Amino acid sequence: MANIHITIDDQQLEVAEGITILEAARGNGIHIPTLCFLKELDPRASCRICVVEVEGMRTFQPSCSTKVRDGMVVRTNTEAVRANRKLTLELIMAHHPVDCHHCLRIGSSKEQDLDPKFCGMCFFCDCVRDGICELQALNREYHVDNLPFALEGCRYEEDVSLHSIIRNSNKCVKCRRCVDVCNDVQNVHNLAMFSRGQDYRVTASMGKPMQESLCVRCGRCVDVCPTGALYMEESIDHMLSDAHTYGITTVGMVSASVLPELERLNHMEPGTLDIHRVIAGMKKIGIDCMISEEQVVNANQELAEKLIQTSKKTAVISNSFAVKNFVEEFYPHLAHQISYYPSVQETFDSMVRGEVAGQFGWDVNTIKTVVFTDNNENGAEAQEKNTANYSMNSREIYRTFQRTGVDLRRIHSKDPLKFGMAKEYVFTDVTGPVAFNYEKEIQVLKVAGKKVAIAHNLGQCRKLLEELESGSCPYDIIRLCA
Repeated sequence: MANIHITIDDQQLEVAEGITILEAARGNGIHIPTLCFLKELDPRASCRICVVEVEGMRTFQPSCSTKVRDGMVVRTNTEAVRANRKLTLELIMAHHPVDCHHCLRIGSSKEQDLDPKFCGMCFFCDCVRDGICELQALNREYHVDNLPFALEGCRYEEDVSLHSIIRNSNKCVKCRRCVDVCNDVQNVHNLAMFSRGQDYRVTASMGKPMQESLCVRCGRCVDVCPTGALYMEESIDHMLSDAHTYGITTVGMVSASVLPELERLNHMEPGTLDIHRVIAGMKKIGIDCMISEEQVVNANQELAEKLIQTSKKTAVISNSFAVKNFVEEFYPHLAHQISYYPSVQETFDSMVRGEVAGQFGWDVNTIKTVVFTDNNENGAEAQEKNTANYSMNSREIYRTFQRTGVDLRRIHSKDPLKFGMAKEYVFTDVTGPVAFNYEKEIQVLKVAGKKVAIAHNLGQCRKLLEELESGSCPYDIIRLCA
C-alpha cells in the first residue's frame, strides 16, 4: 500500500494510505481521546469524543472513522475542538449518575486540585469503576466540573438477576462496544440496542433479565465496557476480610495475563512488571500462600491429554465454563460429542484442598482460595459453580492494591516461588493456556501428525461446531475456548 503525506498539529507525517486519522495520530504519538472506539472492532463513531478539525471540512470529523487523504491538514487540540468535546461530555453526564463525577473528599475533578495522597484512592464513590472508568478519566482531562444541563437521575433498576454479571443501564453511554463484541465476535447475539430517543439503550434478549437471556457468561461485554454499565460483582471487601481473619488460610494463584492491564492502570511501561512483584503485592494484602499457575496448568494438561489419547474419533475438548453454557444453549444435540475437563481454577481449588493442604497440615474447612486472572469468565464460574472462593480480574486487583496502599511500582523483591513446567507434553500447544482474541480465523496446527483446530472465541467455536454438525470437520483434535 502506498504512503501519503498529511499534517497533524503542524507535524508533517508520512502514513499508509487507507488508515484513519486516529490510527495516523496514535502511530505518531499524538493523543486523541476516545470513548466508544475499540481498535479490534469496526468504528461506530457514536460518542463524538474523538472529533478533530480537518481543513476544508465545515464540521468536526470523527477521527476513528475518517480516512486520511494526501495533503490533509488536521488539528486535534484546538480551543474549538476541546470545547466541543467538553460539551459532548456534559451532555453524556446529563443522562449519567454522578456518583463517579466528583471526588467527594476534595470536591473537584481537576487533576491539579487533587491531593496526590488521596488521588486514585477514593473509597467514597459508589461506582465499581471509580478510578478505572474511561468516562471519569475524560471528565478529568476536560475539566468537566459543573453540569449545566438538568440531570435525570437513575431511570432504570440494576439487573442483578444473573448475580455474576450485573447490568446498570443508567451508566450506559451507548458506545455499542458490548453489542459488537457479543454479536460480531462471540456470535451469541444476546445484546442489542433497544427503543429510541431517551430510552435508547442496550438490553439483553428483547428486554429480558440477564438470567432469562441468552447470556453464556463469557464476560467479554464486561471487558469492553468503558463505564460501570456492565460489571462483575466485586468481592474485594469479603476477600480482604478473609485475608485478615485469624484462623483462615488464604491461598492464591495469579496468572501472567493480568500483567498488561496492571501495567496500564499503574502507568508503567509495557514489559516492566513481572509476576514476582505481583506475587509480593498479593502477600502484602494478606494472602498467606501463592501457588504457581504453571503447576496447576501442568496438572490440568494431564487431564486434557488423556482425553485426546483415549478419543476414537475427532477429539473435541474444552475446559471453558462459557463454552459449556454456549453449547447447551445453541447446540445441545452436540453436547455428547464434547469432552469437558476441569478448568484451571477448578484444578487449583482441588489441588489446594487436597495435596497442598495435606502437605502443610491445613484444615480444609478454613481454606479460602483466590484466583487472580484477567478472565471475567472465571469470575462467573467461581460465583455460579463455586470452583473457587474468589476470582478477581485485573481491575479488581488494582482497586484492592489501591485500597491497601500497595504500589507495584515500588515493589522490587523477588518471590521465591519457582516457575516452570514439570514436564513436556505432546500436545502442550493444544492443551495449554489459550488467550481470547477478536480474530475470525481459527488457529490450525499440526501436532504429532494430527490436524488441530483451536477456537479463541465463541464465534470461532460456532464455526467449528457447525462443521462438526454437518460432518465436514477436517480436524483430528478441536479445542473450544471462549
